[in-house]
Amino acid sequence: MRPTVLGWLIVPLAVATALAQSAPRYPGAETSVVVNRVNGRIAVLRGDKLQVFEGVSATQPISEMGIPGKHPQVLEFCGPNILYVTHDVRDLPTILVAVSVDERERLAWPNDGISEIFPSETSHLTLDGKGVYDFLRLDPPVRELFGLPDSIPPGSGVAATYRFAGEKLLARGSEVFVGGLALSPDDMLLTLKDGGAMRYRSPAGVAWKQEGTGGEWRIADVGPAQGIAAVIDAAGAVIGLDLDKGEVRWKASPAPGMQARAARLLAGGKVLIYGGGGDRPVGVFDPATGQLSGAAFSDTFARQKLSWLLAFWLEHSDALSGLWEVATPSGTAWLIHGLEGWYLVPQP
Repeated sequence: MRPTVLGWLIVPLAVATALAQSAPRYPGAETSVVVNRVNGRIAVLRGDKLQVFEGVSATQPISEMGIPGKHPQVLEFCGPNILYVTHDVRDLPTILVAVSVDERERLAWPNDGISEIFPSETSHLTLDGKGVYDFLRLDPPVRELFGLPDSIPPGSGVAATYRFAGEKLLARGSEVFVGGLALSPDDMLLTLKDGGAMRYRSPAGVAWKQEGTGGEWRIADVGPAQGIAAVIDAAGAVIGLDLDKGEVRWKASPAPGMQARAARLLAGGKVLIYGGGGDRPVGVFDPATGQLSGAAFSDTFARQKLSWLLAFWLEHSDALSGLWEVATPSGTAWLIHGLEGWYLVPQP
């Protein structure tokens, strides 16, 4: 089949024809989109304009703001706040900005008023959107910044948070910490050396601890509405932990030859698992039956003659980036990044 050149990408002629016949919900190859998974609001950044919509069916934004700099991209939407990155602003090559839906700037960084260490380009919004967090390694500058005691060995893991209200810095450090995610500036999920996880609240301390069986765990996703934290163990299995008690609710063992690289908790209780290999690199796990289906995801696109869209996303996605589950008046749908923008694909 003779290829057609579309910009920098070479695609088959049939794919180019399908692209021309399909209208993206949010057009623009450089358009970035994030979904607030608690309230369903959607932040769309196209060019230098950031718009917030009440949902995917809304045609008019509830807010709109201009974004400075070059090549901006919206990254996260948690609680009332949005995180975006832009470039070449005030002599800074890269700047990250947390801003509220009503256009109030919460924090921009790099920020000499806080430190040169935290927050940084690897920092994220806390899950409730009330601050930012990062996971650091303990060295002399980190120890000095947070006032951590000498009893914590150098090289230990440090979970750091910054609360917008009151501009409060907080850090917890331990030689057994290897990773973490902040539910709020005072509430952390932490993964541990040799496997396992724990929930740590300040100032109360450890809420629960789940021992592992060797090998480090990674936090893949957290669903406060479901009361579940999804973690990936060293063998590539996805484990559902009770968010309040730390108990194992379910376990999705990896398919032969395919270890989980990422996982996403879905609204109906199922789990989307990305393996990144094989003919069906994305599967859906149903905790109610204990079954993992490789066809449950891809068949949705095939039935709607959108396999070309799925193929593009699989080629260009980083794990489960560029994919959101959204609610529509007729049910749930996938909002997925394609060549010409973001497309809405109804789920069966």
